[in-house]
Amino acid sequence: MKKLFAYNRQEDEAFNSLVDCTLDLARASFEGKRASDYNDKNRELLEAFAKRAVEGTNYAAAYEQKGLAAFHSSMLHNNQTVRDNFNAVISQVVTALVPEVVNHDFEGYIAEIHQVGYGDTARFIIESNDLFKVNSKAEGIRRGVDQPMYDNEYTVHAHPVTISTHIDWYPFAAGVFDMSNFMLKIARSFEAYIFLKAIKGMAQASTKFGAAYTANGVTPQLWGTLKQRVSAANGGMNVIAIGTEIALSNCSLSGNYQVQIGEEMNKVGYLDQYLNTPLIAIKNVLVPGTTNGAATLALADDIIYFIPVGGQRPVKIVFEGNEVAVSFNPAESSDLRMGIDVTLRVGIGVICGPKFGTIDL
Repeated sequence: MKKLFAYNRQEDEAFNSLVDCTLDLARASFEGKRASDYNDKNRELLEAFAKRAVEGTNYAAAYEQKGLAAFHSSMLHNNQTVRDNFNAVISQVVTALVPEVVNHDFEGYIAEIHQVGYGDTARFIIESNDLFKVNSKAEGIRRGVDQPMYDNEYTVHAHPVTISTHIDWYPFAAGVFDMSNFMLKIARSFEAYIFLKAIKGMAQASTKFGAAYTANGVTPQLWGTLKQRVSAANGGMNVIAIGTEIALSNCSLSGNYQVQIGEEMNKVGYLDQYLNTPLIAIKNVLVPGTTNGAATLALADDIIYFIPVGGQRPVKIVFEGNEVAVSFNPAESSDLRMGIDVTLRVGIGVICGPKFGTIDL
């Protein structure tokens, strides 16, 4: 995982250590590298969480005597300080995880991640991608027609988005609640929301470019022409093709252009280059709420994007502030659970000064 924004480290090293341990387990889950002692480490993490939660309350002595079993008491986990201590750690862990789980290939080539202060607005200056027109000039004429190349200013405003969920005290007290994975799921849910908004914006923006920057199907001629247009529109920049593995699998030479690609195609599923164009596969995400139903994927398998390398990336992801807010939600709470609202301030904008191309398969 790529570490982008650090959480707000405090002078309290015990607090920092708790957050670090949670992040380590969450990253191991995300990368599919859980160690054989993961469950033991998770229980140790829950014990550290519990000790931190009761710190400064009348229940600290009860925890020292009973351990996690002390959390069977509804008086303990309904205590305001206990809840606040819990939420403080959750806030810092999710703050660090959200930018890390944003799709790396997507962020590396299509999206830019920015962070602004509370109440600030992200401001972008987008240069015109057009060139000056060179006119013939007759002798004796003082000047040609002025051709201003204005820079357009765009702003992206962050707004609050919220996840309402809860922590069950029964599995927590039993030492089996997977705390790090719980917070990882919150971060991944925010990531899926951001990804969906960005892809929707890309699709809407591409319709404004006109037919010149869209091709239907993959042939050497269609591919080469579109690549040249996107490159020329961006000052001769190199161009890469981005899509899902399924979409990129459509890029293979046939007929008189047949080549032997067997081993590479079988292992990877797509070529690393097609007609001197690097192919970059993006990992897809499921649309939240469809996992146990239609299992709808966010990025369609019938579209490939041509993106200039080195230019301004079209998608701007803006995080406002330096931490995620976690608050107690009484409507989702009972004697056996603590309801929480996790709020992130984020803005997603698609700003296309540089042109990009699309191939519809």
